[in-house]
Formats: sequence, structure tokens, C-alpha cells
Amino acid sequence: MQSGAKKVIFPLILLIIIGGLIFLQRSSSKVHYNEDNVLGNTAGNLYNGGLFCEYGNTIYFSNPLDDGALYSMDIDCTNVHKISSDRVASLNADEHYIYYSRRNYLKQDPMESIFIFRNTGLYRMKHNGSGLAMLFDGGNGISCLAGNTIFYQHYDTQTATQFYSVGIDAKNNQRINTDAILPASVYNNTLYYAGVLEDHYLHAYNLKTKNDYIISHEACYLPIAMPGGVYYISLLDGHSLCRVGYDGSAPVKLVDEFISTFNLTEDEHYLFYQIDGGEDNRLVRLDLSTGFTTTIIDGDYKQLHLTSQYLFFRDFADTTTYAYNLMNDVLSTFHPPVLDEE
Repeated sequence: MQSGAKKVIFPLILLIIIGGLIFLQRSSSKVHYNEDNVLGNTAGNLYNGGLFCEYGNTIYFSNPLDDGALYSMDIDCTNVHKISSDRVASLNADEHYIYYSRRNYLKQDPMESIFIFRNTGLYRMKHNGSGLAMLFDGGNGISCLAGNTIFYQHYDTQTATQFYSVGIDAKNNQRINTDAILPASVYNNTLYYAGVLEDHYLHAYNLKTKNDYIISHEACYLPIAMPGGVYYISLLDGHSLCRVGYDGSAPVKLVDEFISTFNLTEDEHYLFYQIDGGEDNRLVRLDLSTGFTTTIIDGDYKQLHLTSQYLFFRDFADTTTYAYNLMNDVLSTFHPPVLDEE
């Protein structure tokens, strides 16, 4: 009897083990989907490179001192960890994943990039760096997570830059428009963008109905849709910074200066912008509630990224990254540590 029982028990245990392994494999490969209103980053951050992305109590960022590798830290810039050696841009995040554009062809250490099979593409991974999955393996520019879709600039040598989308499960990679638009600003399931090839008008593209219509015939650049309206740089009005209603009405000029880039806080309290084109170039903060302006620093700066507590930006010489504390107005240089992957 004991011998017969052993013959029965052993196959049963083996089946349980195999079943458990299959379950674990399927669980690890299961894709977690989002609600339709989930967005991966702010439009202002994505226009400025998507090098910083805040989700929950964590900031994911491209470490400028470690060849652009993917790091994380708490929202007060403490508790820094290295997630991946990939050089990253267009960072997006949701409850389960980080999404990014791999830019390893830009690595300063050419020997390191030689041993990476793919130097570009769109990727998804878990917050701890595990479960890396490729969504698209070609050249790309700005990419934006909205719901369960990544909208991105697709590039190849035959068609140049065009507007595409792909699911977070790597399915349904498809072209939406042949224009080289910058897909960054989504508000209420609608993408707001400026035309590039055929016109520079302010467009609205409904992500559900696929209906595309023009809000304003003014030539604009870097539109950011917020509850108070759409902010943009006016190309025909000296690169001034303006805002217009969603029906194209009530246009307002907010800054009558030559603006190269800008960003604004999610509560629309502060607007940050870089003034260029003259001898008085500077980075400025505008209080939209009072109209008062404050110069943060004189000179030429770029890559303005906002989190709940900081404005991060970089000088045009690519030598220094700065962190401006929104709570106490203290400006300091940003020196994250260089770490090994955990």
C-alpha cells in the first residue's frame, strides 16, 4: 500500500509544481491596464524632454551625472535608487509601470552601447526595474501615456517623423497622422497639438471618436491644455506666451517676450518660462494669480521640469542641472549620486 501511495503522490506533487510554475509565469507576464483618464506625465515635462516624472511619492528621472540612466527618488530628492542603465527620455508612469524612450545611442560611453542589442525603442517596466517589455523597437521622439495607449512620434528613414500609437501591451502599433506633431498634452481624453507640416494651427484630436478639429487658426507652438484654457507660444507674435479658451475665444497674452520654452504647475498658480533672443536672457516665474514676475536666474536654460516640490532645469552648455525649491524659493545645483543597479 505504501508503495502504491507513493506512486500516486509523486505525480500529484509534480503536477502541483508544474501548475504553480505556469501560474507564476502567467501572473508575471500579465499586463495591468489603466482607467481611460490616467496620464503618464505632464505636457510641460514631456515637451522639455520627459527627463523627470512624478508618480505618487516618487520621482523617476534621467540622472545627468550617470549618462542619463533611469533613477528614482522621493519627492524631496532623498532615498535615491538606480533602476536601469538605459539612457532614458519621455518618462511616463502609472500605478504599475514606468514607460520610457530608450536613447542609448546618445550614451557618452560608446563601448557600453555597443553591447546593447537595441539602442532605441519604447519600453515598459515595473517600478522596481523588473519585467522589461519592448513596445516598439524603432526611432521615436516625444511619447505620452494616456489610458492604455502610448501616443508617440515614430521615426524611420523612409517616412521621417509621423504620429503613431501603441498599446501598453505592445499591441495595435499604428499610424494616426502623417504630420510630425508633438503628442504631449492630453486633457479630458483629447490631445491638443500644434500642426507642423500643413499648418501651425491649434488642433484638438478626440482620442475616443478620432475626430480632429481646429480650435484656433493662430500659429502656435507647445500647447498645454489646462482647466483654465490652452497655453501656447505664439509664433507670429514674437514668440509671446498666450492662453486661449477651448472654443478659440478670449485669447490673452500673458508674457510679451521672446519665449523659447515654458512649463506651469498643475494648479496653474505659477508659470515658468525662458526668455531668449536678446541680451537679457533669463528664467522667470510668473504668478498667474497676481501677475507678479520673479527672475530665478539670468542666462540661457532649457529642459524645464516640474514636480510637486521642485523645478528642475539645465543650462544650455549641458554642464549643470539646477533644482529650484517651490516651497522656499531656494535655488541649488542638482547632484544625484551615481549608483549601481540594485
